[in-house]
Amino acid sequence: MKKYTEKTASRCAIAFLAIALKLAGIGVTSAAETSLHLIYLPHRLTETSNRQYDLLLDRIFADPELRAAREASPMKRALTLFLSDPGSCIFPISVKALYAVAEPDAIVSSELVDIVSLRLYTPTADTGRAFTSVDDFDPRRVGYIAGSGTVQGLGPKHELFIPIPSEEQLIKMLELGRLDAFLGHHPDTALALDDLNRPDLLRVSPITVSDVRFPISFVCHDTADGRHFIDDVNARIEQLHGAGDIRRILGPHADLPKDAEDAVGAKVSQ
Repeated sequence: MKKYTEKTASRCAIAFLAIALKLAGIGVTSAAETSLHLIYLPHRLTETSNRQYDLLLDRIFADPELRAAREASPMKRALTLFLSDPGSCIFPISVKALYAVAEPDAIVSSELVDIVSLRLYTPTADTGRAFTSVDDFDPRRVGYIAGSGTVQGLGPKHELFIPIPSEEQLIKMLELGRLDAFLGHHPDTALALDDLNRPDLLRVSPITVSDVRFPISFVCHDTADGRHFIDDVNARIEQLHGAGDIRRILGPHADLPKDAEDAVGAKVSQ
């Protein structure tokens, strides 16, 4: 009888502790949260900017039923963390760009949020020089964002391009005549120009370089939890797109998928 009483008392104590922890909010939300690795972008995803992707994430996760433990880090680290954690997700990224490091049937992606494209920037003052492609320039006078794998698809000349750490430095080097052109990601370069209060400083190619476009979405590992998370995020994305909120949040530079054909037809750099 004593043994039974001790066992019962022990179970009651455990049950009481679980209820107390639940009421205190300890150990409950963390189990329901998805680890969301964020790729740090200085002009729109820093976790403190209250702009662009930061504001969009706040809107998407305003629903208390959709929880995510968010952490921003440079692209290489964020990707490493995602690939090493099968219970995690990553944003913002192009799902097909992940196929170089992950099997297509091992990951799932959300509806498109927006589209990032590769553009060629030259000085506004250089209006007398026409250009149709990056091949119109000496490759040793062309810059790009260091770490970007985009340029690798532009032929063997890309090895002569000059890697630069930031959009601001690329803009400054072009302004000083140390570069003739640079390859930048739109809308990030446009946002950098706005932040520098120099929106008309550069000319931008009206079309994407080599038709390189990156449809951006949330990506998770293909697990039951990952698919559930993507389903919940999709509902929020569709709601925000339908209300026009994503356009208002991401601003006039954003390239949004206007219809299903545009979304499907976007060419993705591998």
